[in-house]
Amino acid sequence: MITVTGEYALRAMAHIAQLPAGQYALARDMGQELEIPPNYLSKVLQSLARSGLLESQRGRNGGFRLNRLPKEITLYEILAAVEFMGRYETCVLGHKECRDSDACPIHDAWKEARNKVLNLFHKTPLSKLVASQGKLLTKAKGKLKTAVV
Repeated sequence: MITVTGEYALRAMAHIAQLPAGQYALARDMGQELEIPPNYLSKVLQSLARSGLLESQRGRNGGFRLNRLPKEITLYEILAAVEFMGRYETCVLGHKECRDSDACPIHDAWKEARNKVLNLFHKTPLSKLVASQGKLLTKAKGKLKTAVV
């Protein structure tokens, strides 16, 4: 349901949230640690910075750091900075007109599911991702593994 770009954004933000206050993270280093292509990650981080979630600084001691506390940033904000959230409002079957009065066969079930997912994204702070004993899932050669960050 979440795009690869959205997944990378969540993982990168969780990684940055675990840094000591004020410390910057380099995209290159994060890419290696999180096993995310550095060029792709750089674009994701730039989108997060443009949205105001990250602060970026060029130069020797530069990189990216959070602009707000992790408990003040929601998963929805992170995802909205890098992917089109309106896709959750569209018909799963691709109908142009799909509403309560003229619904597709799975309209009601999709409406309920998407509302739960969007509610989860809106209510879950970034701090929840890093509160799980500092562990994040990373992909390595097609397999999920747990990485301590």
